[in-house]
Amino acid sequence: MKKGFTLVEMLVVVLIIGILASVAIPNYTRSVEKSRATEAMNMVKALNDGVYAYAAERSACPPSFSKVLVEVPGTKISDTQVQGKYFSYKLNAAVNAPIPGTSCGGVVAERLSGDVYRIWNPYSTVGGKRTLACKGDNERAQNICKSMGIQTTQTPY
Repeated sequence: MKKGFTLVEMLVVVLIIGILASVAIPNYTRSVEKSRATEAMNMVKALNDGVYAYAAERSACPPSFSKVLVEVPGTKISDTQVQGKYFSYKLNAAVNAPIPGTSCGGVVAERLSGDVYRIWNPYSTVGGKRTLACKGDNERAQNICKSMGIQTTQTPY
């Protein structure tokens, strides 16, 4: 009596693994992207709070990220732009969504690679709850925004 697996048994196992992988990998990548976007959303909120604090104290918009009391991890591209690992943050960029009580445009987070989308605070409410906004450059990016529940047709610029 021979011990071991037949070729058919091995092919069935490989087929099952392939089917499981085809279901799991898209869900995994979607979850990873959603967590990156959540990190960007938190940074946008914190930076906008810092811009508001600066503007309330000085009656002017901050000229650079160094004036906002929020540490932005990443590489400084200019006084008003910092590039992180996955997002670029632009100060006073959301001119169509000024921070209430100021003339300062809000901060915009833009995805650097892959399906590009932007996250910003339009300072509007949905169902009595303040929300962020997200707009993608293509259908896949729009689906990312939709999965976070903050998709919009507006533009921050």
